[in-house]
Amino acid sequence: MFSVQKWKCSWSMVATVASIIVLVSVVHLFLFPVVPSLDYFSARQVQYKCVPINSSLEQSTDHVWENKPQGLNLDHRFPTDLHNGVVYRNAPWKAEIGRWLSGCDAIATEVNIVETLGGRRCKSDCSGHGVCNHELGQCRCFHGFSGEACSERLNLSCNYPGTPELPYGRWVVSICSAHCDTTRAMCFCGEGTKYPNRPVAEACGFQMNLPSEPEGAKLTDWAKADLDNIFTTNGSKPGWCNVDPAAAYDSKVLFKEECDCKYDGLWGRFCEVPVESVCINQCSGNGHCRGGFCQCYNGWYGTDCSIPSVVSPIGEWPKWLKPAHLDIPSNEVTGRLVNLNAAVEKKRPLIYVYDLPPEFNSLLLEGRHFKFECVNRIYDERNATLWTEQLYGSQMAMYESILASPHRTLNGEEADFFFVPVLDACIITRADDAPHLSLE
Repeated sequence: MFSVQKWKCSWSMVATVASIIVLVSVVHLFLFPVVPSLDYFSARQVQYKCVPINSSLEQSTDHVWENKPQGLNLDHRFPTDLHNGVVYRNAPWKAEIGRWLSGCDAIATEVNIVETLGGRRCKSDCSGHGVCNHELGQCRCFHGFSGEACSERLNLSCNYPGTPELPYGRWVVSICSAHCDTTRAMCFCGEGTKYPNRPVAEACGFQMNLPSEPEGAKLTDWAKADLDNIFTTNGSKPGWCNVDPAAAYDSKVLFKEECDCKYDGLWGRFCEVPVESVCINQCSGNGHCRGGFCQCYNGWYGTDCSIPSVVSPIGEWPKWLKPAHLDIPSNEVTGRLVNLNAAVEKKRPLIYVYDLPPEFNSLLLEGRHFKFECVNRIYDERNATLWTEQLYGSQMAMYESILASPHRTLNGEEADFFFVPVLDACIITRADDAPHLSLE
């Protein structure tokens, strides 16, 4: 059984409760910056920290951000589209994120940032085998080359050392029974064949053993090269390196089905169509994509050729570097042509992106053995974009977006954030595909 007690209200109790309510209200009023109101948890009233208090060039290391005093009704100001998204900088975003980006950008104030464009030269202009970083005066060498002037030729073997049991070495993606391109550790048909630039990747160059059980899978014998099915010129069944694509498409000849077109920059069942390779931001229009590495035009550098030097045409500078005022000081440092300073109006936050040596990014892309690895797109026979489903491609997409962002700066002293672009996703996918990487 339950007993019910009746409480008797007295004037003293009412006074006590009222006093407590008044006390809580006063404390809440004076401690508002510390104790948030219930509106703090409302999704419709957002407090921002996007406006810099000090934007002077003298106080460049510590940037303080103040709260916008009033909330912004983002739902009304930035309505959603038919897909429940909000467009920010011509790209659709999830509504909550798009509104936050748009609202932050709308109230941020512009500051004058001095961007310095260097003119250091590199030794021997990198011997034609690399790109000169004009800020540091250092070469970024292509795959297969090394040294201060990229004049040292490397030997990137396709195979691990052989043994009596495995004369071609243990299997990795780059194992090769044909011609090895030692600048990239990739396997091709080579000279003397009808199609010397046709890849001979993985099981294509080795004998296949029939399955021991019905409907079982064929197994590759990595100890025995299949030179007949690679190099033969037999009319009815030519080797992979001599198969005419038109005849094969018309089913007039047979060929080894295990051979295919894995390398980037080639398309078609027989790799007969050269297409655009994948580079970071496709070299920003200021260079040629050579299989993953941007070979920048004169005066441009950076992993995506987006950084101009003093000899680059001002009218071709990227949008994030368009100047409001130019200043050309005297030549102060030996080896530097001149320092060109450009005062640019930017909105914070500012991001500085390190131009790392290419072994952390470009070389990993240039040496891919499978066109889908660690990228978010490839190109078909019409050079139209095909988006991949690789999770690792998201890292590439983020890298590209930061490089082209209006918040990017070359002034590290003014930067609020620093981005160190290591494509570790490429290292993961390539950890065992080439002996020269020395990764287990």
